[in-house]
Amino acid sequence: MLEILRRRFPDRPIGALGFSLGGNVLLKLLGEESFNVREKLDSAVAISVPYDLAAGSQLLEQSQMGRFYAAYFLQSLKRKIRLKQKLLRPIVDLNAVLNSRTIWEFDDVATAPLNGFESAAAYYAESSSCKFLENIAVPTLLIHAEDDPFLPAHAIPRAEASNNPIIQLVMHPVGGHVGFLEGTPTKPSFWAEVEGARFLAEHLNGATRQSQSD
Repeated sequence: MLEILRRRFPDRPIGALGFSLGGNVLLKLLGEESFNVREKLDSAVAISVPYDLAAGSQLLEQSQMGRFYAAYFLQSLKRKIRLKQKLLRPIVDLNAVLNSRTIWEFDDVATAPLNGFESAAAYYAESSSCKFLENIAVPTLLIHAEDDPFLPAHAIPRAEASNNPIIQLVMHPVGGHVGFLEGTPTKPSFWAEVEGARFLAEHLNGATRQSQSD
């Protein structure tokens, strides 16, 4: 997608914004393909990212809110598996997948084998974005809430973010997971989205000025 956008808009700055697991994928790309991405992307924002997938999966089973969400999410995943069961039957153990009771179990018998991993643990270790932060080379804003039920406090990559001067980590005491709701019931506002848009505008406008001056 970045290749397509860069070819279509060669002289325009491009930014990216990712939420939750989408943010994890974005950060992994930014760090893993640091040099190549720098030629195509000018700025990025990631909100409520589960930087450590194993820690996040474990936390989901340790709180009432986490278990409630996990059960709902698990059912939606199983519905998708049922729709593709003829295609997936040669690849995964459908009985094990449909009988999985936790996200970790589902990832162990479905997500991992479908993506070439031996186990959920191996998938989590390879796919967690926290270990890629130090290599990010474009201005990046990370927004996270202290009370996010999807990631324990000890797994928030404060040190990794602070060691990379191009990353700005903004911690908020409340906000939940992709929440950050403020305003009134009749006129709500989502602080993280507003802040993310402000950050992108600031850096993309700067990139525009630079390209015009060149």
